[in-house]
Amino acid sequence: MKDLRCLVVDDEPLAADVVVSFLQRLDVHAITRCENGIEAFRCLQEQTFDLLFLDIEMPQLSGFDLLKTLPHRPLVVITTAYRDHAVEGFEWEVLDYLVKPFSFPRFMKTMEKALRAETPSLDTDDKGFIFLKTERQWTRVEISAILYVESLKDYIRVVLSSGEYICHQPLTDITATLPSGQFLRVHRSYTVALDKIDKVKHHCAYVRGKTIPISRANRAEVYRRLGQ
Repeated sequence: MKDLRCLVVDDEPLAADVVVSFLQRLDVHAITRCENGIEAFRCLQEQTFDLLFLDIEMPQLSGFDLLKTLPHRPLVVITTAYRDHAVEGFEWEVLDYLVKPFSFPRFMKTMEKALRAETPSLDTDDKGFIFLKTERQWTRVEISAILYVESLKDYIRVVLSSGEYICHQPLTDITATLPSGQFLRVHRSYTVALDKIDKVKHHCAYVRGKTIPISRANRAEVYRRLGQ
């Protein structure tokens, strides 16, 4: 998460301070602040950002007016004291809508959305890595090191060639993030790196000594992908 470049636009310094402090607690430090829409417009012409925290009610140029000037824009999170802009906000396809004052746990949910939205744009097939939320931080993991992912009810275990991570995330979500050409969900509880399978026997895949069941519904696809 520390690699995220964020722009915070708010004419209320205290409100901007809250967003900045929350970002820093999540180890995000590439943060730029603007006090109004015009300043933000100039900044967006000169720099590239991953995430824009945008107030709506600002003098000279409102948050929505700023969005109208941007042919290409980063992920946008509306931060406002007014609930009645929500419909218009989502018409602009904003990532999230935070009503002031918002709590840190609520802010963390927004950042989780940002990471999920940002990960596909990283083009994992080329970049070769994903970010996993582990405890209170996001950890970069090389895709080539992943052996398999196991579902643990509300959590998943991501097993690597050295070590593992436990994450609060559905198996479905991480499977969608991983390159489909390299990974396959072989069972309701397992997604496996195909090139890490040592053998398939008795409808089970064996990965570094781990026996992983292959469900009846997925057997044909597993055998096809393995060329059997």
